[in-house]
Amino acid sequence: MKDNIKQILENESLLKKYGSPLYVYDYEILKERCQDMAKFKNQLEKDLDGIKINIHYSTKANSNPEILKVVKDSGLYVDCMSPLELSINEKCNFNKEEILYVCNNIDEEEMRIVHDKKLLICLDSISQVETWGKLFPNTNIMVRINPGVIGIGHNEKVITSGSKTKFGISENNLSKLFEVTKKYNLNIIGVHQHLGSLFLNNKISDYIAGVQSGLNIIKKYFKNIEIIDLGGGFGVPYKSEEEKLDLSKVAVEIKMILKDFCKRYKTVKEFKFEPGRFIPCESGYLVGTVTAIKHENGIYWIGTDIGMNVLVRPSMYDSYHEISLLNDRNSKKIVANICGNVCESGDLIAKNRLIQKPEIGDKIIVHNAGAYGYSMSSNYTGRPRPAEVMIKNGKVKEIRKRETISYMEMNIVW
Repeated sequence: MKDNIKQILENESLLKKYGSPLYVYDYEILKERCQDMAKFKNQLEKDLDGIKINIHYSTKANSNPEILKVVKDSGLYVDCMSPLELSINEKCNFNKEEILYVCNNIDEEEMRIVHDKKLLICLDSISQVETWGKLFPNTNIMVRINPGVIGIGHNEKVITSGSKTKFGISENNLSKLFEVTKKYNLNIIGVHQHLGSLFLNNKISDYIAGVQSGLNIIKKYFKNIEIIDLGGGFGVPYKSEEEKLDLSKVAVEIKMILKDFCKRYKTVKEFKFEPGRFIPCESGYLVGTVTAIKHENGIYWIGTDIGMNVLVRPSMYDSYHEISLLNDRNSKKIVANICGNVCESGDLIAKNRLIQKPEIGDKIIVHNAGAYGYSMSSNYTGRPRPAEVMIKNGKVKEIRKRETISYMEMNIVW
């Protein structure tokens, strides 16, 4: 954590003004990660003569407009998967060529919205292609395939390739896909694949192998494809011993197979990538308050106001986040479970974590909370979602107000 950010977080007025818990984003780190992706794009384009490379930030990772504006200013595009995300993208001045609609199991009404906006849609099942074809024959679409290889990710819930995932059309069912597209005269101009979430340097070879598997399927079965979307999964180091992903190495490795593919498959005009986590994750901190401490059955429990309704990733994915205390008055360290204020046994932020023994009222920080933090938050047990602020040039800007109970009650039919 940079010293200037630490000083701002230590300011007692921050949580008093915006409430606890609070999502805090570092503009400089966010900008750096966008620039990293822009460099990755430029490195590939330089080596792939005449082939476009476009980076579509996955809006679902964090849809706050202030984050999307930084994405836009960095020359990156977006993908979205719901009408609200689409509306936010449009309000952030992304045009239809810069938006890809990557959806899953949507209804006819949503398909009509996408069609009316003249957006390119990516469909990931034969039945969804059939529904689209009935509504809009003679149109262009993208389809998502399942390359069949075991996906990447630390938890099966974030693995999106292989025999156990709900995503994509498998090689065995491609003949059925083509029957449907022929029936409705649908033109498949693009193919999409996504292996999973979060690979670092030790898994680059697995990512490359998965990409190669998908390219082999395209080469074998598809004709005249113009766009190939290779998904995301670019990881960030959540633990202190992990190294930052070497995007330059990824570019070097992947350009070799892309160049070879393009020599044999002449119709390709563009490769897309869909980073989500990589862009906002490291810029985000979730600051909360220690509300209880107890020692029961030989276990220390540190209670906080950061419940699973505020950050669900540890409960849902057993994911790891670094935890630190701002008010480190006590040099004594303990091994403790750190939990939230939701009445669920699974409401844990960290298990068996070595941490300085806090006092009630101390501030606690969850690091790397910028991705899939606020965007997955909820009002479970009737608690309001927190505010979000951005720190830029040493100044704090509120970018989302904290919810109030009266706001939450507004749509209840009494």
